[in-house]
Amino acid sequence: MTDQPPETEQKVVNQTNHGSGTFVAGNVLGSIVNLFVPAQRRSRPTSTTHTDAPQDDYEDISESLVGAVFLAAISGTAIVYCIRGLPFSGTGPTPGIAERIVVGILFTYAFFACAAAFLARTAQGLEVWAGRCADITVQTRGGMTARLPAGMARALAATSSGVATTAALVAVFYGWAGFGASVQERAYIARDNAAANASRASAATRKG
Repeated sequence: MTDQPPETEQKVVNQTNHGSGTFVAGNVLGSIVNLFVPAQRRSRPTSTTHTDAPQDDYEDISESLVGAVFLAAISGTAIVYCIRGLPFSGTGPTPGIAERIVVGILFTYAFFACAAAFLARTAQGLEVWAGRCADITVQTRGGMTARLPAGMARALAATSSGVATTAALVAVFYGWAGFGASVQERAYIARDNAAANASRASAATRKG
């Protein structure tokens, strides 16, 4: 009798890469797609504690900003081509007026969509930065050393509010679609959380 070796289970591993390598294109494309998916945070903060804020919609802010700039650059270049009447390919024919108008409108629409997504993500980045400043303020337990990060938290909250308002205004032109609502939601939540972080920093300075 011969012993049969037990069958080994094949373990499936989903590979990913956060740096340079084979899978970098997939990760970059994923970050670009995340620009236009609905925000994963559906409720505004109910308290001023920074720990209440989930991080699921904040893990790829930098990559999303780069993706927005990349897509906006492509759209802007296409708009310039349409305005100047240049062929879309090096050896292609010169596009007609009607074609230039249609393509120009489409790429203009895409350009401002990228701008709205970029501004909403920027508001999130400012919110995170304000949260870091508020954390420093709380950890220093008040005093003179807490005034600088507290002031920075308030300034970042004000900037986040302005950026978020601009993003919401641009997103009005896309209000008929879920994308516009998602941009507005993402921007407003970032604005509210940044203001909560500024309030938390100010309270920490008063306690000191």
